[in-house]
Amino acid sequence: MGSGTELKARQVWARLPPLVRYTLTPPEARLQKRATMGDIGRTGSSRGSWYDDRMMLAFLSIGCTSPEPPDTSAPPEDGADTAGADTAGADTPPSSPQDTAAPPLQEDTIEDQVLEDDWIFAHTSIHEIEITLPQESLDSLSAEPYSYAIGSVLFNDEPMTDIGVRLRGKIGSFRDLSGKPKLKLDFNQYIEDQRFYGLETLSLNNSIVDCSFLKEHVGYALFAAADVPASRTGLARVWVNGEPYGLYTIVEVPDDRFLKRHYADPDGNLYDGKYVWDGVTATLLDFAMGYDTLFQLEEGEDVGHADITAVSNAISAAAGTSEWYATTGAVIDWPLLHRLWAVEQWLGQNDGYGLNTNNYRVYFDPSDGRADLIPWDLDYTFLYDSDWGRSWQYPYGTLFYYCILDSTCAEAQKAAVSEILKAADSAALVSRFDSIAAIIDSDARSDPRRECSESSMDSEQVRVRAWLEGQNAVIQSFWGL
Repeated sequence: MGSGTELKARQVWARLPPLVRYTLTPPEARLQKRATMGDIGRTGSSRGSWYDDRMMLAFLSIGCTSPEPPDTSAPPEDGADTAGADTAGADTPPSSPQDTAAPPLQEDTIEDQVLEDDWIFAHTSIHEIEITLPQESLDSLSAEPYSYAIGSVLFNDEPMTDIGVRLRGKIGSFRDLSGKPKLKLDFNQYIEDQRFYGLETLSLNNSIVDCSFLKEHVGYALFAAADVPASRTGLARVWVNGEPYGLYTIVEVPDDRFLKRHYADPDGNLYDGKYVWDGVTATLLDFAMGYDTLFQLEEGEDVGHADITAVSNAISAAAGTSEWYATTGAVIDWPLLHRLWAVEQWLGQNDGYGLNTNNYRVYFDPSDGRADLIPWDLDYTFLYDSDWGRSWQYPYGTLFYYCILDSTCAEAQKAAVSEILKAADSAALVSRFDSIAAIIDSDARSDPRRECSESSMDSEQVRVRAWLEGQNAVIQSFWGL
C-alpha cells in the first residue's frame, strides 16, 4: 500500500481493542514472533502481503473509506512542527519516523473502549517492550540519567515515537544502561497530550533488589484490597536497541489518569514524597520537619506548597495536646492513613512512610481538602523492621509517631488493623503469588541481567510465600488482637 493509505490503516489498527488486534493476527505470526523475541529480541519486522491485508482489513472494517472533513484550521506558523501531516504526494518517503508511527492515543479524541488499559496490567502473559534510543539519547542518559531523552517504543505490536525515556532508582536500585536500569516512559514528554491507551507514563521496575520478582505484584494487590489507592502492575520483557534487558515489572505511575480511577475529583494537587538525592546526601521528606518546599508537585496547580505547609502547621500546633488527632484530622484523611499504615506493617515495608518517610505520594482531595497518602515503590517489602534498625512500636514517620502517643489515634489504628486482617486473605494472596510465579519462572531464570542467583530467587520466593501464609498471625500478636 502507499504510505498515505498505510498510515490511515495503521491509525485505525492502533484504535482497535487489543483483543480484536490479537484475533486478526494469524497464529503462525504470533508463534513466530514469540520464538524470535524469546531468544534474542527483535531487531526489525518484515512486512509481507499479510501485513497489507491486515492494514486494509482494519481500514475497511471501521468504515474509514468515507471522506474526511476538510481541514479548516489555520496554516501553521513559520517554523511550526507539521510532522505527521497527510500532505500531497502520499507516495513520497516520510520525512520522519513519526510520520509512519501509530498516532497518539489521546483521551479527548478517542472512544472510551480504546482507553481500556486493564490488558496492560493483566498477569496472564508477559508483554514485549522494545525501546529504541539514538546515540544522542544514550549520551544524554549517561550524563544526566534522571533527565528525559527522546526515544521510541514498540509495545507488543504498538509503535510510538517521540517519547521521553529516563532512568529511575537511587540508592540501592539505580543501575545505568550497562546494567539493568529502572526506566520511566513518558508518552507526552515531547508530544503534548500523546498517550498510550490513556496512560501518560509507565514505570518499568528492574527487580534488582527483589530476588523473588514478585513483591510488587502482591504488595500493591493488598493495598488495593484494603481500599488504599494503589498502582496496578504487569509483566514485560524489555529490550533496548535490540539488546535483551530481561524481565521487568510494569507499574502504573500515580498521575492524572491514576487519580481519575480513584477519585471523583481528580483535579487536586499531587506531590512526590520520595527522598531528595543530590548525588551525595539523601534528604528524607516528612511533614513539620522544615522540608515542605522539597515536595515535588506532580499534578495540579502550584500553590507555593501552601497545602503541604497547612498539614505541617496542624501537626506542630497540636503536638502533645489532647486535640492532636482531631486537629490533624481536619487536614489529613486519617481513615485512609490508618489503612495505609496497617498494610505497610503487614507487608514489612521498611522503605515506606511509616518506617522511613519515603516512597509515598500526597494527594489533596478537593472533595474534602484533606491529604491522602498513596504508596509507591515496594522493592523493600517483606522485611523485618529490625533489618533496618527500625521498630513498628516507634514509627519513624511524624504522623505515625504522634499517633502512637495519642490514645485515641492509637486505638483507631488498632481498629483499622483489625479490619485490614479481614482484607488480607492469605489464601488469595498465595494463589496470586503462585500464579504469577509460574508465568515468570522461565523468564526470571533466563534474565541476562539479573543480579540474584537462581538459588537466591528460589529461596526468596519460598520466604515471601511463607510470609503471605503466616503474617496475619504475626500482626494479630503485635496488636493483641
